Amino acid sequence: MSNQSAHHPVAGQLHQAQLDEARNWYVEDFLNYISLQKNLARRTVQEYKDDLRIFLNYFRPLFQEGLTLDDIDARTIGEYLAYLRTTHQYTAIALNRKIASLKSYFRFLVYDKRLETSPMSTIAGAKMGRSLPKVLNHSDIERLLEYMQHKLQQAKDWKDIRNAAIVELLYATGMRLAEITGLNMADINLDEYSLRVLGKGSKQRYVFINQSAWNTLARYLEVRPPSKDPALFLNRHYTRLSRRAVELLFDRLKLEAGVFKDASPHTLRHSFATHMLEGGADLVTIKELLGHSSLSTTQIYTNLSRTHMREVYDQSHPRQ
Repeated sequence: MSNQSAHHPVAGQLHQAQLDEARNWYVEDFLNYISLQKNLARRTVQEYKDDLRIFLNYFRPLFQEGLTLDDIDARTIGEYLAYLRTTHQYTAIALNRKIASLKSYFRFLVYDKRLETSPMSTIAGAKMGRSLPKVLNHSDIERLLEYMQHKLQQAKDWKDIRNAAIVELLYATGMRLAEITGLNMADINLDEYSLRVLGKGSKQRYVFINQSAWNTLARYLEVRPPSKDPALFLNRHYTRLSRRAVELLFDRLKLEAGVFKDASPHTLRHSFATHMLEGGADLVTIKELLGHSSLSTTQIYTNLSRTHMREVYDQSHPRQ
């Protein structure tokens, strides 16, 4: 008995080490693959890693029962997704991200000949209604831009002028937040009133600027502090302004302007597209200005414009 007792811990340790290796289920191999060979962004790799940690933790009680990769089938996956939906109250968007992580993971295991087939092949994404984007109406935009012009006239600091230029440009061009903070001094075309923008997928496009936004930008260029940083918009340390900083300053400025609706810098992008459509611009032009890869993405503004037209109709028609 004493000999058996002496050997049990060692055997148990060996068994646990083997289980730990098996139960990692080649996660590190997968993460290395998507990072080095697929060249996915570091943030995406971290998100996949977090998703798989939740996935493996869910099955941890079954490890002692000898659960293996081959035992994972579509029904098992379905039970796991149901657990996420009911226990953690994941939204459809969050659930679809985790489904995408698992699809990529099991696709790798098949590619790496660890599995013959993927249990995710029959798993569909979580259904979700496509909500219309939030948009500021014309009066809200006017209130915001008038306040920015007021701040511009009363400016005692170069950062006030910078803030006015950022808000003006967001609405004038429909740029994404990452695009406006990614602008460099070399991206400005003074002759054509345009900016060169680096969009999603490192795709370049040109956006145009109206006179009001251009005047505000020109004013900012006059007071922009000298800096070795090529960034157009600088922070107080004279380096590139971050996206988070723009979000925070926009939250403050909209409230100061008396715009109390739920809105972010991205709301100005949606407002730009909607107001362009209502003003007569065609979808193809709006698609190019926004940097969409597919026209179907731009078509959501058609639905939004119809909603606006219905509201105007209901308010304006003399017969109710």
